[in-house]
Amino acid sequence: MGVIVRRNERSWAIVIISEIRAMLKGLNIKIKSAGGESTLSLNKKSMFPDVLLYEDEAQNKILQGWELKMPDVLITDEALIRDAARKADALGLNSFVIWNFTYGKLYVKNERGNFEEFRVWSGTNHIKSREDVAIYKEEWLPIIKDIVMAVNEFLVNGTIETSRIETAIADGLMTEIIQRNKDLVSEKLMLEVSSNMKMESRLKIWWNMFHEEYDKDENNMYSAYAKSILLNWVTRIMFANTIKKYHNCAYKIDRIDGASTPLDGNAIIDELIEKGDFYNVFKKLEYNEIMPEDTWIDIVDYNQFLIENKIERIDQKVLQEILETTVNTAKREIRGQYATPYCLADLLCQMAVNNWNDECADLCAGTGTIARAVIKNKMKRIHNSETAFQTTWIADKYAYPLQIANIAVTSIEALNIPLNMFQSDVFAVNCYDKIEIKSPIDGSGIEKKIPAFGAVISNLPFVEYNKIAVDEVDHIARYKQQIKNETGINFTSGKADLYNFIPFKLYELLKERGRLGIILSNSWLGTDIGKKFFNALQYYYNIHAVVISNCKRWFQNADVVASILILEKKKLEAPDMDSEIRFWLIHKDIHQLSTDESEVIINSIVLGEEFDSAVVGMKKYSLDLINKITARGITLNAFFHDVSWINELSNSLIPINNMLTIKRGERRGWNDLFYPAADNEIEDMYIKPVLKNPAFLKSFTAKTDIVAFCCHKSKDELRQLGHVGALNWIEKFENIRNGTGKLLPDALSRTGYFWYEMDDATKADFVTALNPDKRLFVAKFDERTFVDQRFTRMLVKDICVSVDLLHALLNSLYGMFAIEAIGFGRGLGVLDASSTKLKNMYMIDPGIISEEDVKDIIRLFSKIKKRKVMNTEDELKDSTREEFDRKVLEAIGHEDLYEPIKKSLLSMQHTRHAIG
Repeated sequence: MGVIVRRNERSWAIVIISEIRAMLKGLNIKIKSAGGESTLSLNKKSMFPDVLLYEDEAQNKILQGWELKMPDVLITDEALIRDAARKADALGLNSFVIWNFTYGKLYVKNERGNFEEFRVWSGTNHIKSREDVAIYKEEWLPIIKDIVMAVNEFLVNGTIETSRIETAIADGLMTEIIQRNKDLVSEKLMLEVSSNMKMESRLKIWWNMFHEEYDKDENNMYSAYAKSILLNWVTRIMFANTIKKYHNCAYKIDRIDGASTPLDGNAIIDELIEKGDFYNVFKKLEYNEIMPEDTWIDIVDYNQFLIENKIERIDQKVLQEILETTVNTAKREIRGQYATPYCLADLLCQMAVNNWNDECADLCAGTGTIARAVIKNKMKRIHNSETAFQTTWIADKYAYPLQIANIAVTSIEALNIPLNMFQSDVFAVNCYDKIEIKSPIDGSGIEKKIPAFGAVISNLPFVEYNKIAVDEVDHIARYKQQIKNETGINFTSGKADLYNFIPFKLYELLKERGRLGIILSNSWLGTDIGKKFFNALQYYYNIHAVVISNCKRWFQNADVVASILILEKKKLEAPDMDSEIRFWLIHKDIHQLSTDESEVIINSIVLGEEFDSAVVGMKKYSLDLINKITARGITLNAFFHDVSWINELSNSLIPINNMLTIKRGERRGWNDLFYPAADNEIEDMYIKPVLKNPAFLKSFTAKTDIVAFCCHKSKDELRQLGHVGALNWIEKFENIRNGTGKLLPDALSRTGYFWYEMDDATKADFVTALNPDKRLFVAKFDERTFVDQRFTRMLVKDICVSVDLLHALLNSLYGMFAIEAIGFGRGLGVLDASSTKLKNMYMIDPGIISEEDVKDIIRLFSKIKKRKVMNTEDELKDSTREEFDRKVLEAIGHEDLYEPIKKSLLSMQHTRHAIG
């Protein structure tokens, strides 16, 4: 990579900077300094303004940027104005000046957030050429001074605002570097792999591990890795400049200048590691030297900007804010879906840790938010920074998160304290293993033994069963077998996610009565695997608390809905069935908690007592009662609400499978093939009516809403029959590929069927949506009808029970509750109520209802059937519906349970929608 040249073409900018500085020395005004020489770049459009005005001599408060052009560039040039606005935004400024020696213009951001022309200087409009600039210097210099004085006036009256340099350094400029260069680096990477197969394979391995972190942002491997390269450079340069005052070896970073290359930059940073460690921050990302020259110029300019502004002289508190802002920016750019918000980490730590003097750990540290919360809480209580850091352990499987984690936990006042930070898969961590950490003072090695921990606090990695990395499979198999041997609980069936097994590994790392506080997906609360997980935990831990939100999602940038488990290690043995478990609902938005509300939540959960039910509410059940209720098809997700009444009703309930066969609707894929438009030429015998869209099903009586292509004949048979409409339709799709590049005949093939075949025998008597939202109901067909995969279909068995009575009971108050209680809320607020879950449902036993009551129930339900289905809340306000529901409960001797069931149902649905 060539040398970056700074040439005299920009010398007029240096003249202007010098003149402004000289002018300011004799004035006592708000503007104190000017700068920008070190980032003047000839080779490309600079990332920084040509001139920077500051409100302080230390150059920590940026006031305004000026963009300079020669007279041959019009002052109205749109590219010039756009470029100046972009730079102002990156620096967090609300104004800028453009100057071409003929005119000067001041732009200020309006209330709508757009820059608009605010003032014009035209006193040198006779300057038309580059030569004129030198000739008429004495005429345009006073105009420059006039602009400075006007800007100062607008600064005094509040029209123009300063920008805090810490925000510009760690947010605006980082984002600007990434946005300007991501595509350039991505193209460079793609070009490089064309001649480097080893590199391509390495990037693919990386993408397989990390792609979920980018799913909301980047769906391209090269673009995502380009972003990681840029973050690797920017965070390392920022950190080195930040710690100069405390680690003089960091001044070596000044050598990353216009004469250096990326290889030189890595070598310089390696010297910092040798002299002062911070290995996890300074470690280079593989292939980070592969970038175009223009990108390297931006990185050098960023470094030179930090050097020129002497950020190491900034107040210690401000330096800490720079570190924290850098972490937040890095998290936002990577879009780690499950990066823990600090407010949640802070609550979790205080719920989980009992003794702050204990050794505490986060072994799935990610970007370090929980570890930072642990250290902060330790410092607040034991008032000793060294002890706080020395008793906190941080590990993660991957290097990149540790870079951000190291910055996250770094305290400017404790830079010389070694961090117990190491890279390891949580399954590979063992008590008393030796690790080596580095002294941040001189880089020397320090050997330490991993202790038994008093507390482990983690946001467990959410990796779905079908995305578990190959290297994790052996760990999972080992713990599956171990759990089976020690508890008799078998995890062989179902879809166990990675987080289902990590708590059993962490059990080995805790000392006796050690505490485990973990964040995990809420899915375990509504699945069969989740129930096994819950049952197995009871052999190893006392379950102190289960916590979920009743007011907004905790992870605002992710669809995942989270839960918290607070556990205490016990002797491995069967659980005490009289022991109680507390289920907590936090009723406040944790991102907006007052200090008092935080204290109420923490104190309540730590002590296991409800102090203010408006802030956090608790329901308490014995293990024995939990088992009795879950045996009636109720999931753990229901226990945050009052469901103790189910025990009274249990003798009146039967498995729904006694009456109905439960299956999913026909599942195929590729809608264009299977759901042809009305103007098709397919023969009528291959067109079948089907119920497809849950949104169109609004009545208790189900009707089809679309037609499907259903052909059970081979192509040869179609030719022989002369059915060219169906044949042409099939052949139309033969050479089409799906989203993964597979031809449809391969992608849609399944044993025993033609690839284009849809089975219209998947019929139903009753249907309900797989993922219902606000309407909970079961619809009935007049005759068995073909149903799509978006529905659970029900077939009445050969029984001597009125089908109309079954329909009524399934739609009764308890029927609605039972549907709500079989699943759990997904990120968008819908209910995960799959056909598999519905098979576990219990319903009111029609066999215990008298013939007279049967007639009344069917009569009352027929009134409801005449109208459309309403949202649950509105349904339960309807007087006709209440009469019907009370009659059903009266018929089984439990009309007294109407209000408790209604309250439970509404409460559960409120929680589901509150986090949607």
